[in-house]
Amino acid sequence: MITAAGYELLITFIVLFIAFAVVGFMGRIFRKADLTQLHEWGLGGRRLGTVLQFFLQGADWFTAYSILAIPSAVFALGAFGFFGVTYQAMVFAFASLFMPRLWSISKEKGYITIADYARGEFDSILLSLSIVVLGIFATLFYIALQVDGLYAVLGTILFKSFNISPTSPAFKEYSVIILFIAFAVIAAFSFTSGVRGVSLGAVFKDVLVWTGLLTVVVATLYYVHGFTNLFSGMPSKYLSLPSAEALAFTSSMLGVVFSAYLWPHNITGSWAAQSEERLLKGYALTILYAIPLALADIMAIAAYKIPSVHNFVFQLPAASRGLYVIPGLLVSLVPPWLAGLALLGIFVGGLVPAALMAVTVGNMTGRDLARIVKPDISTKGQTQIAKWAAVAFALLSLALLQVIPMTFAFQFYLVGAEIILQFLPIAVIHPFFKFIRKEFAIAGLWIGSLVSIVVTLYANHFKVISTTLYHDIYVGFIGLLINILIVLISLAFPKKS
Repeated sequence: MITAAGYELLITFIVLFIAFAVVGFMGRIFRKADLTQLHEWGLGGRRLGTVLQFFLQGADWFTAYSILAIPSAVFALGAFGFFGVTYQAMVFAFASLFMPRLWSISKEKGYITIADYARGEFDSILLSLSIVVLGIFATLFYIALQVDGLYAVLGTILFKSFNISPTSPAFKEYSVIILFIAFAVIAAFSFTSGVRGVSLGAVFKDVLVWTGLLTVVVATLYYVHGFTNLFSGMPSKYLSLPSAEALAFTSSMLGVVFSAYLWPHNITGSWAAQSEERLLKGYALTILYAIPLALADIMAIAAYKIPSVHNFVFQLPAASRGLYVIPGLLVSLVPPWLAGLALLGIFVGGLVPAALMAVTVGNMTGRDLARIVKPDISTKGQTQIAKWAAVAFALLSLALLQVIPMTFAFQFYLVGAEIILQFLPIAVIHPFFKFIRKEFAIAGLWIGSLVSIVVTLYANHFKVISTTLYHDIYVGFIGLLINILIVLISLAFPKKS
């Protein structure tokens, strides 16, 4: 039996989701262009200005999982969880160092994907194929993270509206149906609208997320009567970082900073910018997202302070309860309609990046894989393949993720990030210092990736992955060091001019 408050929350959520879908489909007529051309469908014609870049980068980076998982880390680990706050402030500064150069090269030579760039700049189909294979493999596990966040939102709504526990079989059945509908919607507007639809969906999502996060902060501080009372009586691990954890903290943070804008979908979002100047302005503004997110991370401590939130969170399994802290604050402290609005913002916060990932996989399939199979394929042919590949990836990834235990989703993502970090010599070093030979680029990419995976398994004693640190060093850096040493061998074999 649905409660009155649950009915209000649910109606708000459903109505706003329908509005989100409509906005996504409107991308087809937004700045109308020939969407049979891959650069128009897959990069928005490279016409996104500062405002749309701000919203797209925000939607692409500050996702459902980051909104829920970083507060979850603070809730569970204390001050160590704030490594997420530090990397939020640094990611865009690092991207600003190399992405404008990559954008300029891609614009000048008509590259659509990072694999397309590798094929053109290194004259290597094998390197391009390697990036496609590793990029799609890692992206699949990035989507797994978003699904984890979506489950937390749905778990909150179904529990508060119908008293269906997130641990019950009924929840699994209902959530799979709801997620299938949601992914079908993003697959459909990705097919029809491409990056334009994703960009408009990002504006819609970001407005709701800003509203939701600021609501959480204000409501929580009002309830606990300020920051002093919030931190009063908390264990020392929530107040300061032990010096013994400093290296692990720094290494984990820098691992995210250096890998964030090497993910293929983040490159797609950046290459959709109208100019280098608009791209940099978008990056500069997007750092503002770190403010409400940092405040929301601090609010995670309130789960220990507010009885209604504490009761809601601690009735859930220990492995997942941290993801329910922010939803718990919303349904406990604000009116149901406002909680529904904020939860929908977090929910589509997982769908928008998933849509951009689907478009990016479509781009790589249509532009890179299709040209390997059929070198003379037309641009329209590439676009048609890209559209159907985006739909297939969105739906098949959801189906595959049903057999991956969500408990391990974050670990799979971290391994994926180790692999993506190996793109750094190709995407960051080579655009400025064109000494890397394709043979060593390929070897460095694969050996760095394999070393990272093997060392991760070794650090976990070849059991379930619970850490990606080896002696407090992010394992991806070990692979990257070997990768860079390999590509440096290129200096001994200079290219012929």
